[in-house]
Amino acid sequence: MQETQPEDDRRGHPRSPVSFQARVFHNQRLLLSGRTLDLSLGGALLHGHVRLDVGETVRVEVPRGGMRNPLVLHAEVVRLEEPNPGVRRHGLALRWIDPDLADVAALASLLRDRAE
Repeated sequence: MQETQPEDDRRGHPRSPVSFQARVFHNQRLLLSGRTLDLSLGGALLHGHVRLDVGETVRVEVPRGGMRNPLVLHAEVVRLEEPNPGVRRHGLALRWIDPDLADVAALASLLRDRAE
């Protein structure tokens, strides 16, 4: 029998509790326009409800302000949170799929700017 680790133990990147606007698309259709609850170089947790299954892939756009293009990342759905006594909101947990160096640098910049 294989033992599973708690999700926090499997994270490769620390999460930052930040709120950014984000839009989630699936098959070119906008599914969610909401905000992040946390963000890391490895993924994000967004507030909202979507009709997706764990394992599906989506495109996420995060505006970067001004005249800059949004940060566009592809992600896999790793968890869907439903309201319950411990969590009183819907949530969409995502893992970035093969972000390139420019994507990682842009994420790091967003997190650094928000921390200051």
